[in-house]
Amino acid sequence: MELHQLKIFVAVAEEKHLTRAAERVFSSQPAVSAQIKSLEEQLGLRLFDRTPKGMTLTPAGEKLLVQARSTLASAASLMSAAKSLQGSIVGELEVGTNSDISFLRLPQIMSTLKQQHPNFTLSLVQSMSADILRDVRKGHQDTGFFFGPNSLGGLHCIKLAEVPTAVVAPTAWADKIAQASIESLADMPWVYTKESCPFYLLKEALFEHCQAKPEKALFVDTEESIRGFIRAEQGMSLLREDDAEQAEKEGWGIRWTGQTPQLPLSVAVLANRSREPEIAAWINALEETWNIETESNEQVAG
Repeated sequence: MELHQLKIFVAVAEEKHLTRAAERVFSSQPAVSAQIKSLEEQLGLRLFDRTPKGMTLTPAGEKLLVQARSTLASAASLMSAAKSLQGSIVGELEVGTNSDISFLRLPQIMSTLKQQHPNFTLSLVQSMSADILRDVRKGHQDTGFFFGPNSLGGLHCIKLAEVPTAVVAPTAWADKIAQASIESLADMPWVYTKESCPFYLLKEALFEHCQAKPEKALFVDTEESIRGFIRAEQGMSLLREDDAEQAEKEGWGIRWTGQTPQLPLSVAVLANRSREPEIAAWINALEETWNIETESNEQVAG
């Protein structure tokens, strides 16, 4: 039995699908299937039931999954201890970013890391929250920021902040939204995001108890696009409160005075990598920069 077989076992158990597990471990579906078969033969146990919908753990598989995760964690801890003895961390992390770097405090995070580990660097990749979570889970990215909740298994998530939001309309619409009800807002054109975006769900929540449904005039996939269409007086939307303040300061947007929800901002890493020196250094820099206590903000989705 080898560690890579346990990694494949855990991947199949969490993905419940051979093809998705193969993508996660950068292998092929036949190779993953063969490794599972080999592991079952070595253990003398059937670990999965193969069904038309995917792979389901047997009772024996469920019990051994706990031990497999523990074994992989111990191996990662051993490697971490060995690397720590080598001194300063040398390496690079690929980080998925879902917003502008100043809001995410990345300049401060990178400065902290540079002071502590001069040869440790970050590579930033702009993306969307849902895609970042999937990429981190599949191992395509080392870590990443995301808005909203996480429902994917195998991820170690650290909440950084609850982000206030505000409805922002073009300045020219000031008279229309000054004392507008939520029903009145629904009749105006809205700039929406994709359904997978947490901001989409927040907008829908605004109108949850309203008889009228919002007029979805445009669908975009970036915050910059939302801001651009508000500037062009093509619609209104929900933005972070700091974006709303900047819009008013620059004169292209005005806030609605009604109540809006907050949006959690978090960072995700693979749970079985959380003890790696590079990941630990990243988490420490996050904790220092965002002034958080990770022990009380950590979550691991099973």
